[in-house]
Amino acid sequence: MITDEHRRQLSTFAAAVRSSPHNLVSRSAMGELEERHIPESAGLAALLPSGPPQQRLIDVGSGGGFPGVVIAILRPDIHVTLLDGRKKKTDFLRTVAEELCLDVTVLRGRAEELILSDHGGAYDLATARAVAPMVRLLPWTLPFLRPGGMLYAVKGERWSEELDDAQEVLRRLRGRVVATPSEIGSGTPNAPRTVIVMRAPS
Repeated sequence: MITDEHRRQLSTFAAAVRSSPHNLVSRSAMGELEERHIPESAGLAALLPSGPPQQRLIDVGSGGGFPGVVIAILRPDIHVTLLDGRKKKTDFLRTVAEELCLDVTVLRGRAEELILSDHGGAYDLATARAVAPMVRLLPWTLPFLRPGGMLYAVKGERWSEELDDAQEVLRRLRGRVVATPSEIGSGTPNAPRTVIVMRAPS
């Protein structure tokens, strides 16, 4: 359930994205924050499982904070780590997290390097939205997960083709699709996005 406090925080977040001097999102995306990007991110937050307190989630390629910041606002039961490789974006994420009093961790680095550190195998959940084709995305995300952890990949209209192309990589990483793909953002002006849920090997 989205409360008035959630709405206030989401509005503050959208205003921070708009007022940032950096190009956090594309020009077209800037005009669709409340109509598309926040609702899609909220839809993803609603799909995440309820579990033990302080499940750990890593949002790979957080960019301007979609979906990671929205998840942190709507799901305080999950500790969110926001990962991006660009300093201007991680600086923004730290600033907005402090302004909104969010209990998040912000990491700057490359996913393919961080999975080799103590972050590898450390998370219950991972999310990725508009990061890369599935064949490249899977090696950057599944290794962050503990045994049995879950990846939620948000994809566009070509999701089925991307998933077919990534089958060999998925087998190599010993992951598997575990749920019927779900649509989010069906009430937005754009075509809905599809969430593919994959489980890391146990």
